[in-house]
Amino acid sequence: MSDDATLQDILRAAMGDTRRFQALKERVEVLFDTQFSTWAAGKIDWLIVPLERTPAGFYLISKNREGQRHGQEVLEAFLGPAFAIIEPAALSPAAYDADHALDTAGITRLSLVRRTQAAPTKMLARLEDAIAALGTKEVRARPTRPSHTELLRDFRLSLLSENGDAAQTALDSLRLTGRLSAENLRFLAVELLGSLQRWEELRRLPYLQDMLRARRPRAVNEILLAMVWHTDVVSRCAAGQSASSIYQEQELHSRYGTLLNAIDVPASGEARSLTAVVARAQGDSGRLARLLSAPGTTSADRERLQRLAEQGETPALSQSQPPASIEDLYDQGQYGAVVQAFIDSPAPADADWAVQAVLDTQEAAEAAAVLAVVKGFIDEQELVPQRRLRRDITDLHRMVDGSCHSWTEWCSKVGKDLPWADAAQILRAQRHRWADLRALSAAEITTAADGILGAWTGTNQNQIIAALDVLCEESANAAESRRGDDFSSAVLLVLEEQHNLSSPVRDAYLFLIKKLLESGLEEDRYRKTLNHALSLWRKISSPAAIDWAISLLDILLEAPSPSPDGRSAAIAEVLGKSRDFWQRLSPRQHSELTDLAKEVGLGDQFPQEAPDDTDTVWNRLNGTTIGIYSLLPKAEATLRNRLSLLCTPRAVVGNSDEVSTAALRALATRADYLIVDTKHATHAATAAIDAARPRDRQILPQGQGVSGFMQALEQHLSGTGA
Repeated sequence: MSDDATLQDILRAAMGDTRRFQALKERVEVLFDTQFSTWAAGKIDWLIVPLERTPAGFYLISKNREGQRHGQEVLEAFLGPAFAIIEPAALSPAAYDADHALDTAGITRLSLVRRTQAAPTKMLARLEDAIAALGTKEVRARPTRPSHTELLRDFRLSLLSENGDAAQTALDSLRLTGRLSAENLRFLAVELLGSLQRWEELRRLPYLQDMLRARRPRAVNEILLAMVWHTDVVSRCAAGQSASSIYQEQELHSRYGTLLNAIDVPASGEARSLTAVVARAQGDSGRLARLLSAPGTTSADRERLQRLAEQGETPALSQSQPPASIEDLYDQGQYGAVVQAFIDSPAPADADWAVQAVLDTQEAAEAAAVLAVVKGFIDEQELVPQRRLRRDITDLHRMVDGSCHSWTEWCSKVGKDLPWADAAQILRAQRHRWADLRALSAAEITTAADGILGAWTGTNQNQIIAALDVLCEESANAAESRRGDDFSSAVLLVLEEQHNLSSPVRDAYLFLIKKLLESGLEEDRYRKTLNHALSLWRKISSPAAIDWAISLLDILLEAPSPSPDGRSAAIAEVLGKSRDFWQRLSPRQHSELTDLAKEVGLGDQFPQEAPDDTDTVWNRLNGTTIGIYSLLPKAEATLRNRLSLLCTPRAVVGNSDEVSTAALRALATRADYLIVDTKHATHAATAAIDAARPRDRQILPQGQGVSGFMQALEQHLSGTGA
């Protein structure tokens, strides 16, 4: 007897004697058989079954939480509150024979579909309609033109994966949609250049000065501050120059104006370093104190920032100067000091400056306090706002109403059925002030995950799409904490269920699953993660997705595995399906799949082919020295094996030094081709490579694992005439 037949018998036993339905008996049995066939075909992951338990009625059953969610979506659409409400129920194998049968079948979740006003026959008819609709549903994915929201998602997910080419493609497509203003497109260009650390190119943007005169999103300000640090300040700090002399000689105030104070306490280390220099040069002791005492600042960070502020300076910041007026502070760009002075000594005449300062810095933490004081002045008729101030107060109201103070608050709010048009924007602007996901309790993580799933299936789905890169990044950061499992599972599910499974979405999935596996999962969680990945592979398997599959295999082989048998089975399934596309794959893909198959003892699955002498792209490597800098274990040996099936280089030389060494500098200088794995590297080592070899002569991988090296090398060879 097959497994499906056995499961069907077990579930029939849980239903009990269907004669209790009298005239409806046959319809109930047909309903069960029909939906079980749909379930066995993989079209649904839930069932609606009448169970012999208390309270009596139909129950929604599934093997996991996702199945419950999918089933609830369908039932709520077909039934609605006029027919039934869905109530969670607890599985009690010791109390009911039906529950014991469900437990045997692997069912872990159930909900009572409690009939309300409708007659039994009408409710049964609605259930029949729902199952019939699912049974005839076309499950084959159809190509669609991505929306501007999906293109924006792809743009930021590409940046998360450090894939500049894909990000540029998405940005070009966004321009063609006509849905974004010229200003917003400029902001995205800044995000692109900043994420790829192309600081000089960013500084040379023809519209940079226009941008500096307008209000900018916090993320853009963070990038521009990092640009100033890299292009104007860092080398002079390294030479021991004082903050005041750098500020004056580089004319930072006249060139960058209010940007220098646009964020009182930035989030990134580079922007904080610049802020320490600027605060010291401007004599803003309050801002420097806030910077040094900011949450998350380590003692090492504090020492470094103090050293930057104090080197070459005499005397220390003066405390005896008369206090400047709020208007003077605003003119000097000291927005944090403006807000603090207004809160400490509020005056109606200063309200305009304080409101503008909050809006310029987008600091939601101070917005509520400033708004309360200003409203008090207006209520007491001490302040009559003019048109511009009225508009600014409206913007301040919007900032306060939309502000959040924690991950759980944001996730709970976005998960409600109330539209929240600014959710993604608020997440980007305010998350730096929230407690890290790793600091939350297991219950708080579960609440946050439920909010994400609620938003994904509810009114705010577009906000989840727009914030998907942030959710992926935070999930990856929390991967080392076992309490982050529910949140990561929710984000993986959202990625898998994207209507347009573009290449950036698939790459983001790999990015997150790699972080999860590297964290050292327990066996049960590891197997679930494997099944998740295999489910996505079955959905996208095609010649176009082979590189994704190869990267997945690299990840599985590199990460620790508490279930070697489960990993072997997963690898065998991916390789087996890849073999179906063999005739349509490139020589590089043949080489990688063959090497992976040999590594797991399945080398006989693929044809053994000699290198093709007509493949001029790979022949360019014959007789050359290929350098590889990476901290990945076995990177050098794996790259050598895969290249051996394509060409005959003189040598493949690896280096994994974590600081600047003679061997590393020699490799950077002498290699004909140099692959630099910036994802697995130290800053000291990459700085040494940059000093010895310009970036345009380095090959930077964009995929995962050694497959990312091979893809980048192939792209480099195809794009040059060397």
